[in-house]
Amino acid sequence: MTIIRAALAPLLALLLTGCLLVPGQFEAEMTIAADGAFDFAYRGEVRIGGDENRGAVAPSGDGGARGDAPESGSVDPQFEEAVAAFMGGLNPNNEETVVAFAERLEARRGWNSVDYRGEGLFDVDFATSGTLDRDFLFPVVPDFILNFPMVAAVPRDDGTVRITILALMPEPNDDGQAEPGPIETIGNGTFTLVTTAPIVSTNGTVSEGDNAGEMIIRWSSDDPPGERPEAIIQLER
Repeated sequence: MTIIRAALAPLLALLLTGCLLVPGQFEAEMTIAADGAFDFAYRGEVRIGGDENRGAVAPSGDGGARGDAPESGSVDPQFEEAVAAFMGGLNPNNEETVVAFAERLEARRGWNSVDYRGEGLFDVDFATSGTLDRDFLFPVVPDFILNFPMVAAVPRDDGTVRITILALMPEPNDDGQAEPGPIETIGNGTFTLVTTAPIVSTNGTVSEGDNAGEMIIRWSSDDPPGERPEAIIQLER
């Protein structure tokens, strides 16, 4: 049991401090044809979650999970090593590793540019195409043991595809629940889904496109707070 707790401790700390890649200001679009062919693009900010609390991502030697930014030399080196292991060598408190991470990410297919602006913030231009014969998630960073998918498109056996825009989910409070009344979303931006496939259901704003049979669904961080942004479409079978 002690060994299990020791192995889980860095993971729990990462979850508490939010050491994940999360959206900032962005514009994203996904086009899905009736046969499942798709194009996806994300342009905007990606940040290291929790980085607004620089130094709080690693506890001091007294074992605290969060708190005031520790003074120089007070960060637990073993914890920092564990964080780096979970994040593919990226240590949010070490800018050299963050810059190196941006360079590795930009070298991957689809990541047209990844510019590090400092303070845990990146400007990203990502685009890819494919077919929805399997799950599509963005982003997926193989170096990370933990990934937060900002967008997920999941095909099912009945030919439907559920598209979920997690980047625009309501920001949870400390209890994991969305605050009542006006609230902020995880990211700040707009997601546009363009499709010629029939729409089974959606909670986004729907309008007709310029081409025959084309429908456009939009979600924005400016929308009134509500359910998790998503749509279900029916592909040809």
